Amino acid sequence: MAKNPFGGGSDEEVIRVTGDLISTLVKDSSILERIFMLLPDLQKIQSIHDRHRSVFNDVLGGKHEMEGELQAVRQEVNAQLGLLHGMAVLAGSQDPSIPQKLGMPQQQLVTKRTSGHLTSPENFRLAYDGHTIVARANAVKGAKSYEVWGCEGDPMTESNWRHITTSGRVNRMEITGLTPGKVYYFRIRAISSAGSGPWSNFLSMMAI
Repeated sequence: MAKNPFGGGSDEEVIRVTGDLISTLVKDSSILERIFMLLPDLQKIQSIHDRHRSVFNDVLGGKHEMEGELQAVRQEVNAQLGLLHGMAVLAGSQDPSIPQKLGMPQQQLVTKRTSGHLTSPENFRLAYDGHTIVARANAVKGAKSYEVWGCEGDPMTESNWRHITTSGRVNRMEITGLTPGKVYYFRIRAISSAGSGPWSNFLSMMAI
């Protein structure tokens, strides 16, 4: 039985699974249409950015009743930027100039591909505990500790990121030393004796 050199099982298995997928898409062509509708584009990113900035300024101006709306729009920004980031990483395997033009250095992509057995921490999330932001994620098998990095500027520019904290506990990592009123982006990765794992998607939250 011939093996698929790109992984994912034998050639026979890949052919069968791909055939099943094509049959499903032929029966319901709207599946791909819905996927494409969810993908980010310049108009979507500009619109959600303008809305985020407007609501954020309202909250800073004293309209605290809009904090729920700010959280919702921030989650939408995270979703759009996370999708774009993931698409750029995938596209970079075929055209390295794409992530480079977005400020994602090639060495970052190499690190992700050669991170060994560690995986990206899943279910990365942020919450307030008083005036402190607390980060949590699911544990990664083989990890000895976890690094949280933060960014004040454009999260798509690698040089904007800096180390915030390292902890052996992934269920509670306190993030301190932030400027109240500023919006920060955060990401997390697992660390072992063999090196570092791939980054999680980044999330944003306003320091209070």
